[in-house]
Amino acid sequence: MADEVELAEEAPRRGRGWTIAKWAGIAVLGVLLFLAAIFAGLNTDPGRRFVVDQINKLELASGLDIRIGRIDGSVYGKMTIRDLRLADNRGVFFEAPVAEVDWRPFAYLSNHIDIRSLAVPSATLARLPELNPSEDPDAPLLPDIDVDVGRLQVGRLLIGPAVTGQRHLLTMDGRAKIADGRAEIAANAATIAAPGMPGGDRFVLRLDAVPEQDRLAIAARLDAPAGGFVARVAGFDQPFAARVEGQGRWSDWRGRAQATLGGAAMANLAIAAQNGTFRVSGPLRPGLMFEEGSVRRLVEPVVRLDLTSIFDQRRADTKLRLQSDALAVAAEGMVDLGESRFSGVRVAARLLKPGAIAPNLNGRDVRIALLLDGPFGTPVVAYDLQASALGFDTTIVEGLRAQGRARVDADRITIPVSARARRITGLNPAVGSLATNVAIDGSFAISGTTVLSDNLKIRSDRINATAVIVADLAKGMYRAGIQGRINNYLVEGVGLLDLDSNIDIVTEGDGFGLKGRVAFRTRRIDNASARDFLGGNAVGSVGIRMNSGGTFFIDSVRMTAPRFRILSGSGRYNPDGRIALRASAVSAEYGPLSVVITGTAERPQIDLRAERPGLGIGLRGVQARVRATAEGYAITATGESDYGPFSADVVVLSGRGPLTVQVNRVTIAGLNFAGRIVQTPAGPFSGTLTLSGSGLNGTVRLSAEGANQRADIAATANGASIPSEPPILIQRAIVRATAILYPQGPAITGDAQFAGVRRDQTLIRTARAKIDYRGGRGKLQLTADGTSGVPFRIAANADITPDHIRAAMQGSVNNLAFRLQRPADIRRDGRDWVLSPTAIVFPQGRVLVAGRYGDGLTLRSRIDNLDLSIVNAFSPALGIGGKASGTLDFAQASSTAFPRADARLNITGFTRAGVATLSAPVDIALAGQLSPDGGLANAVIRRRGGAVIGRLQARLQPLSAAAGSWSERLLASPLTGGIRYNGPAEVLWSLSGIAGRQLSGPIAIAADFGGRVQAPQLNGILRANALTFVDETYGTRITNIALQGRFTQSRFEITQFNGRAGEGTISGRGSVGLAADAGFPIDIRVQLDRARLARSDAIGATATGNIAISNGPNQPALISGDLQLPEVRYEIVRQGAAEIAELEGVRRKGDPLPRPGEQANARPAAPSIWNLDLRVRADNEVFVSGMGLESEWSTDLRVRGTSNAPVVVGTADLIRGTYSFAGNRFELTQGEVAFTGSTPINPRIRIAATTEVDNVAITINITGTGTNPQIVFSSSPALPQDEILSRLLFGGPVTQLSALQVVQLGSSLNALRGGGGGLNPLGKLRSATGVDRLRVLGADEATGRGTAVAAGFYVSNDIYIEVITDARGFTATQLEIALSKSLSLLSQAGSQGSSSASIRYRKEY
Repeated sequence: MADEVELAEEAPRRGRGWTIAKWAGIAVLGVLLFLAAIFAGLNTDPGRRFVVDQINKLELASGLDIRIGRIDGSVYGKMTIRDLRLADNRGVFFEAPVAEVDWRPFAYLSNHIDIRSLAVPSATLARLPELNPSEDPDAPLLPDIDVDVGRLQVGRLLIGPAVTGQRHLLTMDGRAKIADGRAEIAANAATIAAPGMPGGDRFVLRLDAVPEQDRLAIAARLDAPAGGFVARVAGFDQPFAARVEGQGRWSDWRGRAQATLGGAAMANLAIAAQNGTFRVSGPLRPGLMFEEGSVRRLVEPVVRLDLTSIFDQRRADTKLRLQSDALAVAAEGMVDLGESRFSGVRVAARLLKPGAIAPNLNGRDVRIALLLDGPFGTPVVAYDLQASALGFDTTIVEGLRAQGRARVDADRITIPVSARARRITGLNPAVGSLATNVAIDGSFAISGTTVLSDNLKIRSDRINATAVIVADLAKGMYRAGIQGRINNYLVEGVGLLDLDSNIDIVTEGDGFGLKGRVAFRTRRIDNASARDFLGGNAVGSVGIRMNSGGTFFIDSVRMTAPRFRILSGSGRYNPDGRIALRASAVSAEYGPLSVVITGTAERPQIDLRAERPGLGIGLRGVQARVRATAEGYAITATGESDYGPFSADVVVLSGRGPLTVQVNRVTIAGLNFAGRIVQTPAGPFSGTLTLSGSGLNGTVRLSAEGANQRADIAATANGASIPSEPPILIQRAIVRATAILYPQGPAITGDAQFAGVRRDQTLIRTARAKIDYRGGRGKLQLTADGTSGVPFRIAANADITPDHIRAAMQGSVNNLAFRLQRPADIRRDGRDWVLSPTAIVFPQGRVLVAGRYGDGLTLRSRIDNLDLSIVNAFSPALGIGGKASGTLDFAQASSTAFPRADARLNITGFTRAGVATLSAPVDIALAGQLSPDGGLANAVIRRRGGAVIGRLQARLQPLSAAAGSWSERLLASPLTGGIRYNGPAEVLWSLSGIAGRQLSGPIAIAADFGGRVQAPQLNGILRANALTFVDETYGTRITNIALQGRFTQSRFEITQFNGRAGEGTISGRGSVGLAADAGFPIDIRVQLDRARLARSDAIGATATGNIAISNGPNQPALISGDLQLPEVRYEIVRQGAAEIAELEGVRRKGDPLPRPGEQANARPAAPSIWNLDLRVRADNEVFVSGMGLESEWSTDLRVRGTSNAPVVVGTADLIRGTYSFAGNRFELTQGEVAFTGSTPINPRIRIAATTEVDNVAITINITGTGTNPQIVFSSSPALPQDEILSRLLFGGPVTQLSALQVVQLGSSLNALRGGGGGLNPLGKLRSATGVDRLRVLGADEATGRGTAVAAGFYVSNDIYIEVITDARGFTATQLEIALSKSLSLLSQAGSQGSSSASIRYRKEY
């Protein structure tokens, strides 16, 4: 029973367990059924759409975006994916319309990827994807997953141009089976040629590795033509081919890998495999892949490769050896591809040829050791760099060793640095002393391409600092700073310095920069010049800044020394080496200074300006340029001094000892100084400077006179020309002087003698000056004679004291004597000098002058019965006459004050004379005043006898001081008044000051004026009916001129202008503006009708046509027109045609040098410049005669350019003519003168003339240019030149000539040859006898004279005597006495009893 009870109790317990198991089974089954339903549902149309939606919503960390249009078929087996697109952040990069897949997804549950087939009929790869970096850099390269791909097939893959720059079409086919213990891969790929798409690439791979079956087969082949897909991807511009072949089994396999690039062998490697141990060895030529550079130099010519790797469980135990001529590398250790880790990989490298990296890099025993451990992405790298010597050029780091253990994190690399160097050699001596026992400790942080260090401690024997470094390797930007102190910094040749710096890294824009300040203090100054200049030790500071672009700035530059202060300074230094610095300072010795430094750090250029450096000669306003040279500093400078402007080219030899200056050139007024001078302990310089240039030579010996500069000058001049405007010419001069520059004033003693000094129209024939000036007292003596348009003589002497000058003077101008009635008395009154009343006495009248000069100017003059002909002494052609009496006073308190003037003049018997005319005398009374309150002028013109013929009244009211300067106020002053005149035109014409031209006849003017001085406005009329205009130079004479015009505001309108010129007429009309601020506008039209414009002995011309004269504020002054010349006559006049030619550049002793511009092509200065546009034509009747020529020409010329430099283009052609030479008549057969527009005018000439003498046809050919004609004789039959001339000159052959005729023939031939190297017996004879003129004269039957010789000489400047004699006893004496420049008395007496006397008037044009 007991057993039954127990069984009964056990039955219920078993029922409850079964119930639990049953329901648990039901639950599990339900879950399985639910999951089965889900998986079954995914394979329905709604399920496949759900899968597509989920895939399209998938977001991968890499940024890859997968898009699918739809899925057909079974998602667990065979399916078709339609509209497959892959995209990255930039958009779609891959598209495939159809992808057929047969796979087994559930195999992945057992780490197996099972793809039975994957077929893509066509696809497009537009570009390479740009995906985000992996979030797990330590992910394994070869994960532990088996892969089976039964077949992979891509029918057509279109590669877009974004990949390689050109489209390509690829096809691929392959299969793969990779699992533990085996690897089977077969792949084929090729590019297909199509229009615009290159083909020819082919790749084949076969790998069958099954260790368990001892099977190993490897075969690979790649053919890549130039320009194909592979070549473009790899960056090759040549065809590339590679092959791997071999045979054997897993336990022993042998093969070879070979590659060529452009037909050249690139690799030839032996491959061996034994039970998982692979070895590759042989030569490589990787240099074929690189352009010229450091990488190519490191691997040339051949790299020897030796690689051994043992593969087991995705781990490779590797040993690697690489060696070229420049580099050797050895590495060994474990590389775990399954875990992507380094396990104790050691690398050792030795740099055998440092110059392979950079041409100027050199070193000795350079090596580095590395230890890599940890994941591929974030390993720990320990390094040890050592070099016995390493550096660039001559800068070498000796005993270098750097160690550290770098840590690589996901976002940065941290490299600790601990470096030591025994010393750094090859530095500038100023820096070299700091670079011994150098230690650097700190760390670098590298993130991407940015390198940063802010804790780099730098120590040496004299440096204690922390460096900050920022670099951007991608942009090539490097920046660094230093915080710390340098003690006892020795700058060789300067002294000892202490430097303190405080510089921080700052964020600036998108990068980093530096900002801080550097201070310095001098402990000792070794350079004596610098020490004296500064006056002692100096302290200073400068702010520095560097931006993210690498530009370095300085600002707030300050320095203080006892005798020198820098007030401000700033600048910048660019990464390309350019610098720009500015600073201003004050020196106790040299005054305000400023400096600008530009150029580059290697070749700086310094521009310096010093307001008053002095240097003993009062230098001021100096602008200098300084650049470094091997000797020191090269300086070029310009400026002003107490003795005029200067320029310099000097080398300052710096260093220990006194300042030395090598003067290559110092130019003052065209004079060049050169030499070497040394500053003495007292301050002045000593040495010798040579003086040369411009015809001057001499020496200046400098020495110290106590603490003052002394200069002893000895100079001479011979044919000197001193550049100026206009230049100064000195024929001869002797100067001896001594100058000592005392602070209170110079002491000067000297004697200067001059002869033949000319400037423009002024000629000083002789002059002498002597000075003895010491301590502000001395004597000055001066004598001179010469001409300045008219002759003058002057003698003066003066006594000079610091407060008093007495000067006496007398002389003559154009033979009009003058003298000071008593010595002029000039005394100092405060800051002014006062001239006591001094009388200048003339033969007819005198002028009393007094005044004051200082801050202002006061001048008072009294004129007493002064003959106005004195004006002709300065311009003789004016021909003014009359006598003047009155006063002229002028006063101006300062250069900016409004002046005061008062004038009262009475002129009696005023006349103006021409060659054959003399105006009627008139009397003129003039009174005028000018002051800040206003101005007034009144004038009355009377005929002799009292009748008033003209009046002038003018009044102006100057503006207030607020209107500007006094000259601006005067020109802007309101103007009122008027003029009435009815009398001879000569009076008004004389006011124009135009010489050589006369306007005569009655004229009437009535006009009132207003407006302003600078823009007057006139209203009135002008009338004249019988005026005559005469040009004495060309003989122009225009008569019966009727002129009518009216003044309208600021214009004078010419309503009528008519006159007769010879048998023709001239007429015109137009207007002339009178306003200065409008540019004096002009618009005049002139008509000519056979008007005779010239009539003189040399030229006569008539013209018909139109001329327009215009000018305005917006147009250039222009003279234009079209002229027809009905008749022109021109006579060639050559003074002294029979004289023997003199050599150019030779003059008799005592003659002055010629004036500049007196050459044939010199141009007279014009009062204004006008543009020209004229056409001048003449069909015929252009007659040219003289010197045996009688000819008629036609011409057509264009005259352009300006009145100051006309440009003539056109031709003059011969119509007919004859030429008489030596009694023979030549017929002109050809003639052309071509004007080519040259400046100066120098036409081309081509003239031919023929004659016949003794049955010989002789032709003269003249070619060349107007300034250099070439004359050639020819004949038929052909004869020598001397024979032709003999027949022309003497009518017979050379063999029949007398001795005298032979001499004349030789002289003629020599003249035709240019007189340069032939025999010139007459010139030699004249030089030997000392006569002034020697010539040969032809026979004269009228006087009975045969061929004769004439010899003449000047008795004085005004008397000339000539004696003529022949071989038959004929003798004649001629006497010429010059009464004036144009008028001469001639007398002749002969042995035949004949005599004559005559008066000759001659004027040169």
